[in-house]
Amino acid sequence: MSVRAREGAHQQQTFIDNLQCFPAYIRAQIQAVDLADVWARVQIMHTVDGHPFCRYRDGEHWVQINSAHPVTQAQNWANPLGLADLRALFVYGAGFGYALTEVLHRVHSDTVVVVFEREIHIFIAMLHAFDLRPLFQKHDKCIFFIGDTVDIAQHFSALLLTEHVYDLTMPSVVYAPETKHFKTQYTQLHQYVFDRLAQQTFARGNDHYDSLLGLHNMVDNAGVIAESPFLPTLKNRFQGKPVFIVANGPSLDRNIHLLKQIGGKGLILCCESAIAPLMKNGILPDAIIVAERVPASYLYHFQNVQYPDTIALLALTVADPRTFRSFSGPKIPIFRSMESNSQWLNRILADGEGLPGGINVSHLAFELAVYVGADPIVFVGQDLAFGADGTTHSRHAKYTDEGQDYIEGIKQGPVVYVEGNDGALIPSTPAWVDYKKWLEQLIQALPALTVINATAGGARIEGTQRGELQDVINQYCTANLPHTLHGLIASVKQGIDVKERQKSLQHLIGELRKYVEIYRALKKFAAETSTATVCVWEDDKQPASPERQQRLQAAYAQNKRALARFLQPHVHHVFLQQPILYGLHRINRLGALHSFARLRDALWLQVTLFDHLALVCDSLAQNFRTAAEKATRCATAADDISQSGSEQNEPTRQ
Repeated sequence: MSVRAREGAHQQQTFIDNLQCFPAYIRAQIQAVDLADVWARVQIMHTVDGHPFCRYRDGEHWVQINSAHPVTQAQNWANPLGLADLRALFVYGAGFGYALTEVLHRVHSDTVVVVFEREIHIFIAMLHAFDLRPLFQKHDKCIFFIGDTVDIAQHFSALLLTEHVYDLTMPSVVYAPETKHFKTQYTQLHQYVFDRLAQQTFARGNDHYDSLLGLHNMVDNAGVIAESPFLPTLKNRFQGKPVFIVANGPSLDRNIHLLKQIGGKGLILCCESAIAPLMKNGILPDAIIVAERVPASYLYHFQNVQYPDTIALLALTVADPRTFRSFSGPKIPIFRSMESNSQWLNRILADGEGLPGGINVSHLAFELAVYVGADPIVFVGQDLAFGADGTTHSRHAKYTDEGQDYIEGIKQGPVVYVEGNDGALIPSTPAWVDYKKWLEQLIQALPALTVINATAGGARIEGTQRGELQDVINQYCTANLPHTLHGLIASVKQGIDVKERQKSLQHLIGELRKYVEIYRALKKFAAETSTATVCVWEDDKQPASPERQQRLQAAYAQNKRALARFLQPHVHHVFLQQPILYGLHRINRLGALHSFARLRDALWLQVTLFDHLALVCDSLAQNFRTAAEKATRCATAADDISQSGSEQNEPTRQ
């Protein structure tokens, strides 16, 4: 055996050639690493047969990544895995090339392979030792992520927002042999990957009615949007000032009284349902944050309630229209920046600026705090867990008096245990844990920001500092804010040319009518595709033959291309992603489509998928027509008001 002492010209050229096979973000990641550091951590040795294998310095110790017989080791590892039968595969560790080679040689050509290599120095050494181009030419459905959760977060999240996520609903998982040296790190990485995958699946999972409710609410709110300031009104207007996000957890009752001391020296953002406890304790927040679209949001917290004009309403545009109409104070409707309906209406009615919104009102509140430039951000009442006595919310919450069915539903659901702020395990729910993880990812993305958890109980939130609310107020609430939130919004509202903005309503009406025709055409196309596929399926029954299998493969591929019409950028994915995700998941469960029987099964599932898409598109055509009629009435009412105002202001003619 010989130790690789220095990098030769041949290995350098191999490295350069390999590097061109990777996307820009991987190349940038690799090029940021000092090669001297690589060779200080990695030794490449060779077997008597000339095969390279790797030793890696982990702290003070050297670990051998491959055995002295790396080819045999990788083959023995891969033999029992059944790799040829998989639809999608997550590979942890590239195995210094040997595990990766076995995987890509054995999987089906349609299998999507996602490789997570945590140790970038080993990965770079591998790119010097092996020419991987023939592998990638043979299998072009391979995606790489390098590093720990922080390193991969941005690009893995971006992947899950693309059409690739439809291929990843049924992934199998393998760990390359060398991962035994990094068990804890790869276990954490795996947990992160599947948490993100689950969250994205959840985020795409609104039922059709819920999505339609959001559309109709946004159209109904078009008039309010036209006369309200847009989100950039708040951009960095409270730079470096403390913002307190108050949620409705059971521990809020223990320190809610301290919030009175903030007194204009910090911003208080109230997560919708916390407004009742705050008002009952004589505490006026600067804003109520609303993320829900369902009628209960209005009925619990806004119906027959008159809030002081010093409180602002910062609500998603999908909120119940009665919430906006009943609120007399300053308000800013907020569009979601990652949701197709909201993006589309934002371009028509507003300025295109929005926020992701998360999956819970606390996520929206956190994003708003970041948007206004807050530092620090302080959580209060953010329990995300049951109280010690089994309570779910503050005793002053509306739910306590009027929402017993809601609370009982929470209590009767499954219970999971999480680490509490005191270090002990405390009971929570799967939904609250999901909210916590999402919040932790928002915090993780902003390492320079100070985030303090001053909740008087509840679950530990990763990435936050622990702090007693009294100490936090004493430390950070030392000077008055430069302006009030309600005053800022009111001053911008005075300068709005409402009449000019209302012209966008005519544009909205035209767009809604255009989409009525688009969805009618897509319904027709989906129905025709389904019918044509049934004909192929009926014609190619048993017995199987290579010719029949080819026809099935051709029909299946043609349907995949047809599906792309429902994923085009101008189509509202929020309505179509559920049937597509469900339909493709059922196909993914079949595994690799390498047999006549599986192809027939997959083709029939495509029939069902296009039938579902036809139903959804028919519903959309009808609902967009209804929305256009509502927008027309809104525009007519706005014109009448405008005309009435013009007549009243017109000079009297003698």
